[in-house]
Amino acid sequence: MEGEAEPAESPDAFLEALGESLKGKEGVDVGLADILKGHILKAAPAQNAVALAKDAILKLAGERANPSKPEVANG
Repeated sequence: MEGEAEPAESPDAFLEALGESLKGKEGVDVGLADILKGHILKAAPAQNAVALAKDAILKLAGERANPSKPEVANG
């Protein structure tokens, strides 16, 4: 029927959609968006979610600061 409200989206579904939307926006760092989606954008995040996200961000920053060099074959 017209005028009826749609069923409310669950918090998990909303946050999942928010994370996917964030990753799809131009200019957004996909690696950081993945970290946010995986640790912070949860209806019931872990107690240590911020610490886990921080560790993941530091790891990502380290990987970006020191990219692995491709191996060169001898010969």
